[in-house]
Amino acid sequence: MKNIKSERGQALIIFALAAIGIFGIVGLAIDGSAKFSDRRHAQNAADSAALAAALAKANALDAGLSNSPAECPPTSGLPSDVCAAVITAALNLANENGYDNSSSKQVDVYSPPISGYYTGDPTYVQVIIDSDVNTTFSRVVGIDQTHNLVEAVALTKEGGALGNGAMIISYDPDPSCSSGVGSGGGSVDVSGNSTITLSGGGIFLNSDETCGYSAPNCPNLTITGGGINTVGGDNIDQACQTAPEFYNQDPVVIPDDIYWPDVPVECSIPATADFLGVDPSDNKGEWLIHPGYYEQFPQASLVANKQHIYMASGVYCIDPGGTSHDFDLSWSPVDFVSLNGSTDPSENKYHAYNPDGVTLYIKSGGGFSVNANNPTYLDASTSGDLQGYLMVLEGTHTSIESCSISGGADIDINGLIFAPYCDITVNGGSSSTAVINAQLIGWDIAIDGGADITFNYDPSNQVIIKDKIGLMK
Repeated sequence: MKNIKSERGQALIIFALAAIGIFGIVGLAIDGSAKFSDRRHAQNAADSAALAAALAKANALDAGLSNSPAECPPTSGLPSDVCAAVITAALNLANENGYDNSSSKQVDVYSPPISGYYTGDPTYVQVIIDSDVNTTFSRVVGIDQTHNLVEAVALTKEGGALGNGAMIISYDPDPSCSSGVGSGGGSVDVSGNSTITLSGGGIFLNSDETCGYSAPNCPNLTITGGGINTVGGDNIDQACQTAPEFYNQDPVVIPDDIYWPDVPVECSIPATADFLGVDPSDNKGEWLIHPGYYEQFPQASLVANKQHIYMASGVYCIDPGGTSHDFDLSWSPVDFVSLNGSTDPSENKYHAYNPDGVTLYIKSGGGFSVNANNPTYLDASTSGDLQGYLMVLEGTHTSIESCSISGGADIDINGLIFAPYCDITVNGGSSSTAVINAQLIGWDIAIDGGADITFNYDPSNQVIIKDKIGLMK
């Protein structure tokens, strides 16, 4: 009995020791959940704040507010008007989500970011939230607070004129400098004995290679209202011309900076056509085709060969390869007598069907060939999401296609030809003047031939891209 009495109270000691462990486990579960919940909430707040800051920056830049000093926040002095708008937008959004920039819920805003992959890039905004979370049960084991550190980065891409008004734009950052027009050897090659006029816009070279621009045979090139712009140093060969030269321009980052329009809804709409009558000059049929999806252009099942084809306003989604994606878009006199998508009453007697212009949206898998052997009159869309686009060619920088435009008196095309991953050759033909009032965006561009080629910059056809805002991290 004596030994038994001496063991009384040991259970209380064991329970007390166990209670500490139990409180620790409970604290880990409850306080750990609180930390996890706060981290998730803080990340959502940082994401929202970064997007708000990016939008505020784009709006401030569009409004022409001062962006000097560009560093935000500046290391000394007052922030610029743009920076003030960025910080205010981010702090307000973070505060709405419960992070008031106090000592326990600190919110920092930077543009350019000060850490991570986008460090130093002024097109990005970074928001960092450092949050303290008070514990409840973990205090028993000496843990009064836990901490969460989260960040978010958002892109601010200012909108504006695509290509900044340049008429001929080469996106190739690393041309091979091989010889031969059309081989893709240089960014922009101009040869032949043609007379080429760029009115209202110049040339942009996204390369610092020595073959960025070359004109070996001294063609008659005239540039008014623009010049030759390059991201490199002295890589412009102007032995025969005296166009203004502008070096060290901002490069286009491939593929990040390529702005793609959305795939149009017409890619899911069946193509249709209506018979209009017979042209008395040649007894050929006249057909009106409508926007929609075309595996052939024109669709053989809709319009017979050797007909006059008129286009109603809208977007024509063309997939010449169908499911195999291995054909170029091209046409010949066999396909049709003429193709008319002009809004000009002097060129199109059925212009009433086409008051707003047309866009050819070509699916990836091949290039295109526009040939003046068939009279071709095309005016770009003047409204809608593809306003200003005459032709869009899908593609990727890992597969460069071949495209060509053969000019002459029977071709009159107006608008943007957007084929960033296609080597484009423009051949002026042999005698006639080609009316190619088009902005060309391609990988490498070669202009050749013996005819006159005139490019006129028409502001009404200029593609204006919207501000681009996006969450990166």
